Amino acid sequence: MANSIGGQAVLEGVMMRSPSKWAVAVRKPDGEIAEVVREITSPMARNRIFRLPVIRGVIALGESLAIGFRALAISANYAAQDPEAEAGEVQTEISRGQIIFSFAIAIGFALMLFKVTPALITNWLPIDTTGVFVVIEGVIRVCIFLLYLLLISLLPDLRRVFQYHAAEHKAINAYEAGEDLTPERVQKFSLIHPRCGTAFLLWVMVIGIFV
Repeated sequence: MANSIGGQAVLEGVMMRSPSKWAVAVRKPDGEIAEVVREITSPMARNRIFRLPVIRGVIALGESLAIGFRALAISANYAAQDPEAEAGEVQTEISRGQIIFSFAIAIGFALMLFKVTPALITNWLPIDTTGVFVVIEGVIRVCIFLLYLLLISLLPDLRRVFQYHAAEHKAINAYEAGEDLTPERVQKFSLIHPRCGTAFLLWVMVIGIFV
């Protein structure tokens, strides 16, 4: 049975990860494909306490976010290359400080957009019942999330990221089906994958309305 593979889209490329390694492939401005492969050294493999329920979920989420930020930073560095200039070494190592700063910005933005904003909008409405307030706030949160996805998809660069997101799903579906990873073989597979993180977030928001 194939290993469980996950991934995400990055700027002009994709990142894929297995339990032991992650790799990012990026199309450079000159058309060549750059590849970066890194080992995953998880604390869950070193200490049993990190494999306990709840704790392992927090660790896994932190690892996924850290790898995702690293992959995005690497792809951005390659995308910023000038195809006319001499080929130079591209930074592929991201410091812990840069990751923590990126975490803070991303989490702060998400809280403001998907937590604070729906609460403020709902507070402005003439609602007296707690149950109705919670449902309306949840519906507003889902609408903001869908509107956010729609608006960023209008930006050409981010539309390309969405296209790579679909390509990532096709590649993982093909890999898990045991198919050869060639463009012709992968093309026939679905754009949808059951472990899609974006779809998971949407389901969490919808279920959160009623829980």
